[in-house]
Amino acid sequence: MPRPDRSRAALLDTAAVLFRRQGYSATGINQILEVAEVRAGSLYHHFPDGKAELAAAVVDKAGGEISALLRTLLATDEPAADIVDRWMDVMAANLSTDARDGCPIEPLATESVTASPVVRTASARAFGSWITAVADRLRADGWPSAQAEQTARTIIALIEGALLLSRVAGEPSALHAAKAAARALLDRD
Repeated sequence: MPRPDRSRAALLDTAAVLFRRQGYSATGINQILEVAEVRAGSLYHHFPDGKAELAAAVVDKAGGEISALLRTLLATDEPAADIVDRWMDVMAANLSTDARDGCPIEPLATESVTASPVVRTASARAFGSWITAVADRLRADGWPSAQAEQTARTIIALIEGALLLSRVAGEPSALHAAKAAARALLDRD
């Protein structure tokens, strides 16, 4: 049985933290290699197109993990508004631990518009999967399809915007304020 490839995992894990905390442009290949304790040959073996391919893989991994978690949470009988409240509470708690930690893909997504079409495509795919997860839950709750899609897109935009504002401010007040707006969008009573 082949051994798991430690270098690929180390590159992904290290790059994920550095990109999330520093952004794409401020994170260099040499820094990733040094922190991951991996040789350049391993990087180019796993990611022949270099930094952009590594960043896209980071986005795909993090985006997929968040999508799977969202789907698991949204598959319960708990009201969608309560799930979104808890989701924002978790993000606020993470920011309280380290203000550099926000959305695992937002720093890459923001810079990708001008830095890398490959990363931009991966970021759009990740955000799209989160929107779909929320929209699927809303449709399951009886929402008309177009309204579910629009509301889900608004919820993800609200969360991402609040997370960005909280991260920039170094404190979670924007996330706390966004909870009321998300609840208003999701409560249909």
